[in-house]
Amino acid sequence: MKEIMGFDIDKAYDYEHGFYLTSSIVRLAKLLTHYELYKMIIHLPGHVIECGVFKAATFLQWATFREMLENPYSRKIIGFDTFGKFPDAQFPDDQKFRNEFVQKAGEWSISVDDLKKSCERKNIINFELIKGDINQTVPRYVSENPHLKISLLHIDTDLYEPSKTVLSNLYSKVVAGGIIVLDDYGTFPGGTKAIDEFLAQHQLEIRKFPFSNWIPSYCVKPHSDR
Repeated sequence: MKEIMGFDIDKAYDYEHGFYLTSSIVRLAKLLTHYELYKMIIHLPGHVIECGVFKAATFLQWATFREMLENPYSRKIIGFDTFGKFPDAQFPDDQKFRNEFVQKAGEWSISVDDLKKSCERKNIINFELIKGDINQTVPRYVSENPHLKISLLHIDTDLYEPSKTVLSNLYSKVVAGGIIVLDDYGTFPGGTKAIDEFLAQHQLEIRKFPFSNWIPSYCVKPHSDR
């Protein structure tokens, strides 16, 4: 029996029905939001970067939308994560929320091997997985890739420190008109605080789609903001 992260691949049809029978409307609204956001970047240069892959649901959505709307070589899908244990919270207000989150969703992200196995099964290529502490891997990646361009930056790191690291290192790499997806805004206190601090320094408008009034939020990078 072949498995990916404990899921039997021969039961994919059953899992699909289970999702529709048990998931909340919020989950479908979130998927549709991601689809609409991807459509907004198909005319832009630059890669899709996701910071905070966790179980890889959204990472695989971005890759799937690329296959549907473009082609495997139009842009790379890049994921940053521990690909291991969910990091501890240093920001005091995050600690309670972090513990509640891992009790509900689990403490471990998908492994690099399992995500590669899933991509292979789906014939997804042209992706990159960066394993480790985002506070270290993101600055190092930027240093090693000085000409990096980003069309869509998905920030789903939950906690204050990595959210701040991502914004301070990757926002300048987002092209004009590019999308910054703020998955944690208004939910995790640390992620929200990091975003509010950043918004105070930049002319960015928090936006939502009318069919998804909870999460995620997003911003469009103006041409005047470098």
